[in-house]
Amino acid sequence: MALAVSEVRGIVERVFARRDVLDACARRDLGAVIRVLSGHGVTQGQIAELTGISQGRLSEWVRHRRAPRASSTFEAFAEGLGVPAAAREALGLAPRPVGTAGPGVVARSFQGQAAAPAVTLPGEARPPSLRPAGTSGDGLADLRGLEPVRAEVADVLAILKAEQSRRKAGSVVRRGAWKNLVFTGGAGSGKSRAAAAVGQAYRKLGLLDTGHVLEVAAADLVGASSGETGTLVAEALKPATGGILLINGAHDWYRLRDHGRQVSRRLYAQLSEYRNELGDGIAVIVAGQADPLLRWLHGYPPLAARFQAVIGFPGYTPEQLTAIFSTLAEEAGLRLTPGAVRKAAAVLDLAAGGDGPGNARLAVGLRDLATLVTITETDIPQYLDPGQAAPDEDWSGLYL
Repeated sequence: MALAVSEVRGIVERVFARRDVLDACARRDLGAVIRVLSGHGVTQGQIAELTGISQGRLSEWVRHRRAPRASSTFEAFAEGLGVPAAAREALGLAPRPVGTAGPGVVARSFQGQAAAPAVTLPGEARPPSLRPAGTSGDGLADLRGLEPVRAEVADVLAILKAEQSRRKAGSVVRRGAWKNLVFTGGAGSGKSRAAAAVGQAYRKLGLLDTGHVLEVAAADLVGASSGETGTLVAEALKPATGGILLINGAHDWYRLRDHGRQVSRRLYAQLSEYRNELGDGIAVIVAGQADPLLRWLHGYPPLAARFQAVIGFPGYTPEQLTAIFSTLAEEAGLRLTPGAVRKAAAVLDLAAGGDGPGNARLAVGLRDLATLVTITETDIPQYLDPGQAAPDEDWSGLYL
């Protein structure tokens, strides 16, 4: 029967006080440490759940087929198990900051209420809910109405292209540029649509194998313990390998009791492992409201350094919303008369509030005339209720 987290913690305290284990830590031989823990009933599966490191990787260390190299990997191992200060020092790690979570520590929900204590291994937690983002076949050329965003993404691509050119010319690039991005802006401002375009642009450059995009809510990546959070982050990244993981609502992490520091460390560890040991075949985009999102990110500078750029999405003008509506209608096989375009522009202007930036989901809602082939002026409603355009706040519309 699996040990409870409290039992694992007691075993860790005793094991890491042993001289032979401290010597193994000094050699950074985690395989030897895992063998000792296994002898006390802590299985590799339990270690994997607590640390967020795959069981297959742990097995390779035990058999000395591979050795961990990244400092972030050692940090994930030590923090997930809650190893004592002496063992952290032997591993070459800094002391654990006061107040950080270890095994069995109660997390906080986004509403500020205490989550249920972790009384069993976090492997029983629900997996993160992933969904595909809409595709963008031509990359940046598809981003009608997002010209400022397209320009900023083009700058990122220029940096990555320049690095590729240096490699092809024979230069040794010891510290490559990161592909990860930060998107800031409100719901419906085009972040998912842009992520799909970035994925295809990266694929065309040979930076990603497929360029597909999977979306996940930031709340789904927070567990009741540090180890559970690591597992949730790792499980979200796996199916996104070869493409992009788009994490929506990442600004909510700043509302956590620790301002999202636990999530930051786990994401940092996973990004480091992908670069150092798994071929760097993934990109992550965190998206949300600018101020809390950037406060969260810059609260952990090592992670912030892994994001290439912060790109703002200001929302759409009525003219841009009309262009999006026309594109969506064309993609759905619908024809618009000139009168329909003019009326759509007026309706979208009214729904968007006239002067402020609009939400692209309004264009999606107006497009929902699927039984027609040709849309005329009389088919366009007199007004569109913004509150009816997106019944679910997490609903992404059509590739938006």
